[in-house]
This record gives sequence, C-alpha cells and structure tokens, in this order.
Amino acid sequence: MLLTKKEKLLLLRILRKEKNRVFGIKENKEDVHALIDKFEQSTRNEKVNKVKPSKL
Repeated sequence: MLLTKKEKLLLLRILRKEKNRVFGIKENKEDVHALIDKFEQSTRNEKVNKVKPSKL
C-alpha cells in the first residue's frame, strides 16, 4: 500500500496523539513509537531523494 505525503503526515499526527495518551498499554506505546520512527524516516527519505533536473 502506497501512502501520499498528506496521508503520512495525518498518520504521524494521530500516532503522536496516541503516544501521549495517559491510559494505554505499554506494548502498544512501543509499537506506536516504532511506527512514528518509520514514518519520520520515510518523510526524510522523500526529501533526500528529490533530485532536481539541474543536478542530473
């Protein structure tokens, strides 16, 4: 499944809210933190992988 940049940012916002919830399962928070790291890395990769035609 491919996600657009808007969808990734929306999921990141939702996951950050979930991470900050007071009541929750510890294992769930670890999974949420791992997903946040993956989405942040994905967005960083998109920024790095953008190649301008002038550099080719």
